[in-house]
Amino acid sequence: MIMNIVILSLLILSYSLILGIIFAQVLLTAPVVFKVLDDQNASSFLRKIFPRYYFLLFLISLIALLISYLFFEILFVYFALTSVALSFIGFSIIPFTNFAKDRGWENLFKWLHNLSVLNTIGILIVAIAQIVRAINL
Repeated sequence: MIMNIVILSLLILSYSLILGIIFAQVLLTAPVVFKVLDDQNASSFLRKIFPRYYFLLFLISLIALLISYLFFEILFVYFALTSVALSFIGFSIIPFTNFAKDRGWENLFKWLHNLSVLNTIGILIVAIAQIVRAINL
């Protein structure tokens, strides 16, 4: 019984961390960057923060995947795999996004940026769904 509560708490903690990271990025970091920094420094900052952002989401998603695989039904595993895949894709497209921005390829940049935003929304939805599912076990 205690072990079940601990495992469930770890899964909820993992997804809660993911939510916290996303909300911190969207509500705290992103809006302030362009207000405080000029375009050059904002670009440099974002190029440093986004790989770390997606890598951290990826690592925490891997933890949630491991917990789900070891202790929960297959649907939990599929949700966790979705979060892992989306965070990996988000991390992987960063160099291409930067390359498109540097070359002035605005259409490609917008497409990749929108893909990044959709990945974050997907990860957010998975985290909320998993927390709700875990709470209702």
